[in-house]
Amino acid sequence: MEMLTADIHFSDLHAPVDIIDGRILFGASHITPFPHRLLRAVVVDTDDAVTVACLERFRDDPDGLDLVRPEQARDAADRLDTIRSHLLDWSILTIDRVSGLISYEASLVHSAPVFFRTAASHVAIDWDSSRLLRDTSVSIHWPVMMAQIAGMLAYTPQTPIAGLYRSLAGATLTIHGATVDARLPEAMAMPGAQDLLQDQSAEDLLYETVLLLMAARDFDSERTAVELSGGMDSALIALAAADISGPGLLSYGAQFRGAMGDAQRSRRDLLCRRGQFEDIVVPANRFPPFGPGSARRTPFGVWPQDENYPELFEAIFDMLARAGIDTLASGFGGDELYAVYTGEEAPDDGSSAATCFAYLTERGRHLALQGGAPRPQIVLAETSLLATAARSQRLLRRGIWPIYPYINPILARFVASLPWEYRRDRTVLRRALTDRLGDPVFQRDYAKESFREVAIRGLVENRDYLQSVLSRSAVLDPDLIHRDRISATLASDIESLSDADFGFVFRVLAICCFFDAGDQEL
Repeated sequence: MEMLTADIHFSDLHAPVDIIDGRILFGASHITPFPHRLLRAVVVDTDDAVTVACLERFRDDPDGLDLVRPEQARDAADRLDTIRSHLLDWSILTIDRVSGLISYEASLVHSAPVFFRTAASHVAIDWDSSRLLRDTSVSIHWPVMMAQIAGMLAYTPQTPIAGLYRSLAGATLTIHGATVDARLPEAMAMPGAQDLLQDQSAEDLLYETVLLLMAARDFDSERTAVELSGGMDSALIALAAADISGPGLLSYGAQFRGAMGDAQRSRRDLLCRRGQFEDIVVPANRFPPFGPGSARRTPFGVWPQDENYPELFEAIFDMLARAGIDTLASGFGGDELYAVYTGEEAPDDGSSAATCFAYLTERGRHLALQGGAPRPQIVLAETSLLATAARSQRLLRRGIWPIYPYINPILARFVASLPWEYRRDRTVLRRALTDRLGDPVFQRDYAKESFREVAIRGLVENRDYLQSVLSRSAVLDPDLIHRDRISATLASDIESLSDADFGFVFRVLAICCFFDAGDQEL
């Protein structure tokens, strides 16, 4: 759990600590954990350090904010070690009064990061990066930027904004003055495929693990909603939530048009009958990307790694908050859960990377290859962690805490240990859904939803605006990127583009809009 804001002045490290109205105060500095019923915070105050630990609560854990002043240093260390063994989300912010170092340590279950901006005299920390960027000059961190443009993984402490750092799953960031160092977690090897025990049901184990991960929390059916896209990942999460809460749980999702939308609607109806949800359906075509009301048109409004349809979810999350929802259960991370080992499936042919590199200069390609390291080597997929990090701010601004059962090292290691015939094409998930629905639709007739049609509409309808963004964008440095090739692709027949070309242009537009400040220079 990483929901805190802080402004820490290095001159205040020895000031006495007090707690007033949920804020931890010392001198002119403050640390403010985000108040939420699923979260708790513990302040450990000693002569040598002030430590603020934030935890996602188990059902029976106390809530609120506690101040502890241990008599022995060993007592403080033992308490922090206990927090590090917590199986849900946690974070530990430590202010070392002796060395002057400030460190931030996060669990592997990293639902929402914090961001850091440092200066010689203080460090600012916030789960909402836009507040850290407000009324300040911004410059680009080019290696990370180019890695993102090339579609390469860049789950690193550095962000595309120079001087803005992000907490990482399992990592410890240490701040001393304006310097930020990262200690990444030890590499975690995948378990490899294992044989199932006789009479052991992988489908039941998958479902029971998801169910237990969700039920461990204080699940309030009146204040919790579930995403229900009609897809496989959200389906299992929704069914588990319904088994915990009983009938009447609020569900929501986007509805697409055409034959794909008809099939999606049929699956949603099946799931709603089984789970007895109070379902909200929002037509996706009403919220195409990059439109005049889109948050993308606000500088730093939508992180480039975010999902393709924040316009839609901005509206949905507003509605959920107005309905009293403060917790969201989602199938995020399900796509990345199924490990593939060497020899089990044909390797990637590299066509997508070749397409990206065709738009970059030689120097741009060189920088892109530099921008993805260092990164943590853990069993959780970096793409999942990047997507949840990008999305988290939109949820937290509305007081909604996300639950992502698939993004959990326990579940990831279990699924990665299954024989290939269970992991291939997510067979274990398809079978688990058939067992619980009594209908083999996810095994027999399932075609995944695609946002491409709505995305095409967004590009076509807003082409003039997007061309103007491209023409002035500081992101498209001519020494690194062939701006004219991107502009020509945007001016072409969008519908006829290959998936690789379309994906690249969409990603570049999202990045350019993120940094766009009208006619102002970065």
